[in-house]
Amino acid sequence: MTQFKILYVDEVESERNRFLRYMYTNDDEKEFNTVALEPEPELNKFLQSILDENFDAIITDHKLSEANPNIQYDGLELVEAILKVKIDFPCFVLTSFDDDAVRDGDDVNIVYIKGLMSNEQGHLAKFIYKIKNQIKHHRKRIDNAKKELGELVKKDYRNASDEARLIELDTYIEKVTNIPSSLPSPLKSMENLSELHKMINNTEKLLAELKGK
Repeated sequence: MTQFKILYVDEVESERNRFLRYMYTNDDEKEFNTVALEPEPELNKFLQSILDENFDAIITDHKLSEANPNIQYDGLELVEAILKVKIDFPCFVLTSFDDDAVRDGDDVNIVYIKGLMSNEQGHLAKFIYKIKNQIKHHRKRIDNAKKELGELVKKDYRNASDEARLIELDTYIEKVTNIPSSLPSPLKSMENLSELHKMINNTEKLLAELKGK
């Protein structure tokens, strides 16, 4: 049963087909719906088409313009653009040039050598398992944030710390899912109330110190 929808990006058709074969061969439970696309020349246009499809993870080649000089970005720039819109989103960069990708990227943990897909015999953690686990961890973080947010909303009384956490969680869910806030406007406006509480607390501390002197 399909549970995960993922995207592989590469400008070379043979590499796209290679990745599709890898996923088909190693997806024993048939949990993945894998889409392989050639990148569009302009990053912003391609980014929007990716976001519209609601993928669970993105795997991209590093040197996207190596076989197509019309492409104006590489895989690391694609990942960076995605993470600006959806923080913590599961992203992977596959490359034959790991030194370049590690040097140029912000997160060395997302960089993998393409050759690993053809040399995984005996490995306990296949690349496909890493994709699956990253997606599951990502979903769990979102579910935990939503659960905590729901519990805070239901509270009859919220102190300044609760209100600050409520806004923090709501903002996180917005950024991680790229879906507008579902928090009622009166609660959303409590961000200002939280700041007011902080100002009052600081003022009370200052007055107490002055009184003591």
